[in-house]
Amino acid sequence: MMFGSLTLFVSKRRAKWLIASTAVTLIVASTAYWYYSVPRLNVILVTLDTTRADRLGVYDYQQGLTQGFDEFAKRGVVFERAYAPAPITLPSHTTMLTGLYPPEHGLRVNGAGRLATTIPLLPEILKHHGYDTGAFIAAVVLDSMYGLDRGFDTYDDDLSLSETRSLMDSDEHRREGQDVMNSAMSWLKKRTSRPFFCWIHLYDAHGPYDTRPALFGKRFAENPYDAGIAVEVSEFKRLLTFLKDRKLDKNTLIVVAGDHGEGLDDHTEIEHGMLVYNTTLRVPLVFVDPRHDQSGIRVSDAVSLVDLMPTVLDILRIPVPKHVSGRSLLAAMNGNAITSAACYAEAESPFDINRWCPLYTVITDRWKYIQTTRPELYDLENDPGELSNLAESNVDECERTRNVLEAKQESFVRVDPQKVELSEKDRANLGDLGYVTGGNKAAHAKKSDADVLPDIKDMLPYLAKYERARLIGLQGKLEETITLLREIVEVRNDFTAASVLLGDCLHRLNRMDEAAEAYRPVVDQRPDLARVRLSFAQALASQGHFEQAVAQFLEVVKQDPDRALPCFQLAEALLALQRFDEAIFQYREAIRIDPEFVLASVRLGDLLAKLERPADAAICFERAVGLEPKNTAARSGLLKVLLQMKEYGKAVQLAGQSVAVDPTSFEARFNLGSILAAQQRYEEAIAQYREAQKLRPDDPRPSQRIQQTEAAMNRAGKRDLLR
Repeated sequence: MMFGSLTLFVSKRRAKWLIASTAVTLIVASTAYWYYSVPRLNVILVTLDTTRADRLGVYDYQQGLTQGFDEFAKRGVVFERAYAPAPITLPSHTTMLTGLYPPEHGLRVNGAGRLATTIPLLPEILKHHGYDTGAFIAAVVLDSMYGLDRGFDTYDDDLSLSETRSLMDSDEHRREGQDVMNSAMSWLKKRTSRPFFCWIHLYDAHGPYDTRPALFGKRFAENPYDAGIAVEVSEFKRLLTFLKDRKLDKNTLIVVAGDHGEGLDDHTEIEHGMLVYNTTLRVPLVFVDPRHDQSGIRVSDAVSLVDLMPTVLDILRIPVPKHVSGRSLLAAMNGNAITSAACYAEAESPFDINRWCPLYTVITDRWKYIQTTRPELYDLENDPGELSNLAESNVDECERTRNVLEAKQESFVRVDPQKVELSEKDRANLGDLGYVTGGNKAAHAKKSDADVLPDIKDMLPYLAKYERARLIGLQGKLEETITLLREIVEVRNDFTAASVLLGDCLHRLNRMDEAAEAYRPVVDQRPDLARVRLSFAQALASQGHFEQAVAQFLEVVKQDPDRALPCFQLAEALLALQRFDEAIFQYREAIRIDPEFVLASVRLGDLLAKLERPADAAICFERAVGLEPKNTAARSGLLKVLLQMKEYGKAVQLAGQSVAVDPTSFEARFNLGSILAAQQRYEEAIAQYREAQKLRPDDPRPSQRIQQTEAAMNRAGKRDLLR
């Protein structure tokens, strides 16, 4: 009886287990069936660089040309109070793609680090879940070197492919929205089976502004910034038409976000990056999910771009990484209330560039607190323009929000960025766009010295003049720029960026003595700025002050040992001082760091040839010729050392190759003729001289050599007859 009861008990338990197991199997199977059979949403993220929310019609602006975006936004969810985590491009975009604030992902200023590989990126996650991924970038500040390309099958940041001329008179560091959108749509056309994630970055609203008269006539003569936004909207509308025509609109989640705003003279800031008022932090954020009718939903709660990544993943039912600071906004998108959360933002650029006090802020539904030398508190409900600082009159609220900020900062799990190597062209391009990074943050001053560092509020009049000067300089009006900058540095010797730009403008005008004097105080005050020290050394060398230049170049090489250019220029200065062994070492260092540095190989070859080391020189010249077959200096140098070593066969071969590489080169023809004549191959030599004569009819040397060669040929013929 007991045995029978036990058997019955076991049978019942087994039956229950089988039922449960079957249920789990069915759930897993149905989930898998849903995952693989139900079409998954495509995702398009469009980021509008430098676009203020209050310059779009959907945010109540009436003077722009943004209907194409406004109509789209009405079909989805509009976040009325979305905030960027920083008023500059790279940190803000990194936050969007990681769900982390800048102190956590480490990219806190432009051009100063590469995202750590340990931090998950949205495209990486989506790729893991079967998505095709593509990104289409409009400016060098988001170049793949900064690490945001991870997880993308295609990361189109090749700005040289731009088909239209940039407003900066160069197509190397930004491109027009039309070109970006063309590349994106070309990629989208090839997506036929798998879901896709496509990031499109539009940069047309970024300064310097242009009224776009060919597109808009005189409509934006008074507001050229609005013309850039109108171009972005026009390209966005073209994207919407493309999606509709290809029937992709019904299955594509579209997210549009600004990365930061623009000062436009509000709070005395013309551009962005140095202040954290809503002019540069409040951005558009709109989600349109085609599966749900969310028309007219407007969310008034304060949200941050840090929420973008977890929200997209939640919509797609994909697990969010273990650690993110953002939260999903899906509940709000469905019309439900969400818990209030403070939004964090920062501006590190004031300290990074000028050693002014950095700015840190928290924004709640009503209050905004800014931590700086003299803290600020604003009641956003009653003072949306942030004009009345209540920090001293409302001490209790100031203390409460300061505690919120400190708690936020203490909660961050910080990751240091990886080192990024910027080429000379990258540094110049970032400088042209107003993105100038500083040096070692631990040097000279500490961010924790907030009570003694200059408060940016005291620098605003000079900052405005500096921004005007920079924009004038980009138009080529260097003398006007220099005048404005001198006015600044005569009053403020702690405005690093102004002194550096003054030196750069004088450098461009070849006024090297004045440039050196502009750089000198910066080098003294900010010894961590290797780029400025390098410019200072270049200016000294150009004036013939080689001993001083060598001292500065040596410091640059010590500070930045992985750059080839300082080593090369140090070698040139040492060569001028006839310190040949040291020069050889530095040339070799430049080549070691950058094996494709052709000029370093040529200059080292020249020096070794001068020191009667032809075999060593030949190695240098051969390397240069291998890298640049048409390099005349390298071929000429190699030819000379081959002749010194009496390697006549190789010399003839090299000279013949030079003619084959460039048949229109006078030097190649003339040199080949000379070698052939020395080899007593007179008829061949005369033929090459005649070709050289055709290339330079006014040059007397070919005629002279023809006469000499014919005479030598006649003498040789007579000797043969006598024999």
